[in-house]
Amino acid sequence: MNETASLRARAEIDLAALRANVRVLRERAAGAQLMAVVKSDGYGHGAVHCARAARAAGATWLGT
Repeated sequence: MNETASLRARAEIDLAALRANVRVLRERAAGAQLMAVVKSDGYGHGAVHCARAARAAGATWLGT
């Protein structure tokens, strides 16, 4: 077995959960604008997909 294969990490981003979290924040801070902070895509976690999901769920701004 390759020694580095056991050292790899994997992150799965649940876009439905992300959208749900944005919606909850919007409800709890009614009338406020919401900024979703999206880190760079250095680990290939899908920054563009995350940003689009946050905006679709009601985030007003994106921070990087």
